[in-house]
Amino acid sequence: LAIKNNKLPPRPKIVEDEIEEKFLKGGRGPGGQKINKTNSKVQLKHIPTGIVVTCQETRSQDQNRKRAREILAANVQHALDPENSRQTIVQEWKHNKRASKKKKSRRKYRKLEEEKKKLQEQ
Repeated sequence: LAIKNNKLPPRPKIVEDEIEEKFLKGGRGPGGQKINKTNSKVQLKHIPTGIVVTCQETRSQDQNRKRAREILAANVQHALDPENSRQTIVQEWKHNKRASKKKKSRRKYRKLEEEKKKLQEQ
């Protein structure tokens, strides 16, 4: 894995010719009535893999386009190379951090228990 020196692999790039883009009227989420009247929801399809992503996080079509492309690139990278994808590496970092916290906590409480036993014996 590319975890050496805490470096992530570069952000994946997608060729624009491989993307099919649609703009849809939103359904749920932020934006109130405006979301029902404008085509701010973005749906991207990566033609070679068939992966479809929709994004409606904001009221802005441009921001949704940008965010949808980021999500699509990450999903395509994960589908093509799951071992070395950014998603896998970040998940592994989070898992290791969580495990380290648990281990530290166990050590701390084990040490406290040992100190209590020593005090009771005296």
